[in-house]
Amino acid sequence: MELIDRYLQAVKFALPQAQRDDIIKELRDSILSQIEEKEAELGRILAEDEQVDLLQKLGSPLHLASHYRKQQYLIGATMFPIYWKVLKAALGLALLVLAAASLATAAAGKTFTESLGVLLRLPGVALMVFAWVTLVFSVLEFFGAKFRVRHRWDPRRLPPLMKNDPRKSSFELITQLLVQTTFGVWWLAGLHYQYLVFGPGIAFLRFGPVWQTIYPLFVVMVVTDLTLTVAMIVWPRWTQGRPVTRLVMSVLGVVVLYFLINSPDLFVASDASASQLQLVAKNINYGVHLGLLVTAIVNVITIVRETVRLVGLRLAHVPQATVGS
Repeated sequence: MELIDRYLQAVKFALPQAQRDDIIKELRDSILSQIEEKEAELGRILAEDEQVDLLQKLGSPLHLASHYRKQQYLIGATMFPIYWKVLKAALGLALLVLAAASLATAAAGKTFTESLGVLLRLPGVALMVFAWVTLVFSVLEFFGAKFRVRHRWDPRRLPPLMKNDPRKSSFELITQLLVQTTFGVWWLAGLHYQYLVFGPGIAFLRFGPVWQTIYPLFVVMVVTDLTLTVAMIVWPRWTQGRPVTRLVMSVLGVVVLYFLINSPDLFVASDASASQLQLVAKNINYGVHLGLLVTAIVNVITIVRETVRLVGLRLAHVPQATVGS
């Protein structure tokens, strides 16, 4: 019974993490028992409309899940799941804004320390966001604002069943976002201050002109990567998040690789008069070009694979036309 499974999936999403499996098992047994009794009484399998009626009597997933949550001091159990989702979305947006500001500072040519300092304002901003969101929901709770979802919800509009997918947890995604931002700031600042990338090797080797030419593309890649990660944090049910991210980043990667592969001097000797350094730079360019060609091939294969996968997922959700008798 797909409708029942979709209902239980929605309830599970709003339940406390530690109790989800036990509660869902109990609810499933209870609902199936009610269905069996009703079918035995009618002498037939319940129609979809009858399943809908049963679920509506149980209440919306949010309302039912609230019975299993402890009463919060400021925010009631019914409103708490909504509050939690809004808070996570607001914190994710704040993190994205600070990450974008940090990257913009690096792209403007500021030092690595200045650029990363923008991101380090996150604890103060997060505390402010938490305070405002909590205050708003506390006021709603105090004045008795109710989300009348019990009578307005339609079981037919429940989200489709999600396949078992080893998605990353919110903690892993937030850690990933912080690492991406730090790396992005380092890379964008390093293209301006090349000692950040080469270290002591700056005395012998530098980036060729092409890296500055395609600098805006690097900014677009970093911002896009961060945005997609934030999207997966804010919308944890976005099952296509990872394949979409791989596809978009692979496409952008191919564009960048096109310019790099077609540039003969990816790296140049710091001292143009030193023939030995010129030879070293030439050999490095040759090896890097080979590596970039292999990377480009891998990216093209990834683009084809993820495109086929996404098209397949899209077609799988398109209802097939029924053949009339």
